[in-house]
Amino acid sequence: MSRVSLTNTLSRVLKPAQVVVRAKTTSASPSAVAVAAPSPPDFDALAAIATETASQSRSRLAAHYSQTLSHDLLYLLYSHATHTTADSVPNPLTRAPKWSPSNPYALNRPPPRPKGNRYLVPNSAYTSAPTLPVLESIVVQTMTKSALASKNNLLPLLMAFQAITGEAPQSKHPGPYGPGSGRGLVITRSSKKSSSFKIRPGAPTGVKVELRGPPMYDFLESLVEFVLPRLKTFSGIPLPPPSHPRQSPSSTSGVVAFGLPAEAMALFPQIEVNLDQYPKTFGFNIFFITSAKGRGAQDQARALLSGMSLPFIKR
Repeated sequence: MSRVSLTNTLSRVLKPAQVVVRAKTTSASPSAVAVAAPSPPDFDALAAIATETASQSRSRLAAHYSQTLSHDLLYLLYSHATHTTADSVPNPLTRAPKWSPSNPYALNRPPPRPKGNRYLVPNSAYTSAPTLPVLESIVVQTMTKSALASKNNLLPLLMAFQAITGEAPQSKHPGPYGPGSGRGLVITRSSKKSSSFKIRPGAPTGVKVELRGPPMYDFLESLVEFVLPRLKTFSGIPLPPPSHPRQSPSSTSGVVAFGLPAEAMALFPQIEVNLDQYPKTFGFNIFFITSAKGRGAQDQARALLSGMSLPFIKR
């Protein structure tokens, strides 16, 4: 038998299989409903669903704050005297000077600055979980002198920051990392010129990135579990001396900042796994921005960060 005749015979014998189901209907005569065989599962769609579910999983530090740390902070920061007198004590922010709405000179002008050498700060009263200080964002920033000679010297810095933060460089086109999104690596530029340092206005000086949400907790988790315990030169974030003024802008802002040397960048697991790809490491500054504002805001921010395993030390 030739190959052509064999193929024709097999095509007549092997026909596509169908499943015939006899279904009872309301009509007098039952009808046969043909149901096609089920199609194989779409593994790409299942993988996409699994990836999306994994990306929405809650961070360990975020769960630690909502389940344990928030209760401890409410116990430490709650003041019964402040809670009972919160309605009777006037809010200092209401005494801020304002322009008269009938004055055409004040149209589209910023509000006037308060007089005196002390800023108006709100009365902090922590009476429930939503009023507690939370970690809003982490800003990682660094500068390099070699960027003044050529902007191509920023490439190793961009690669290192992209590895340790997981953020892509900010784009000029609309998108998740487009202008106005507040995400991505931003190249910082000088605003003034200095002939002694050979700096011109608009010259690239470094890289900055602001982390929020899950990337912020991922960076903090890598910092407190892999970097700081193995950094021999780091004993803790230094606390200010007792003579530090309590009403200074830094004490009422709720921002905790410190710097790390270039050796710390090589201890991140994203860089340590392929250290040969990063021949040069850079030192960087970290700013922890919290929602605490007012008197004692920086102390409250330190209490929040110490609960997330960040060490502090007295000078």
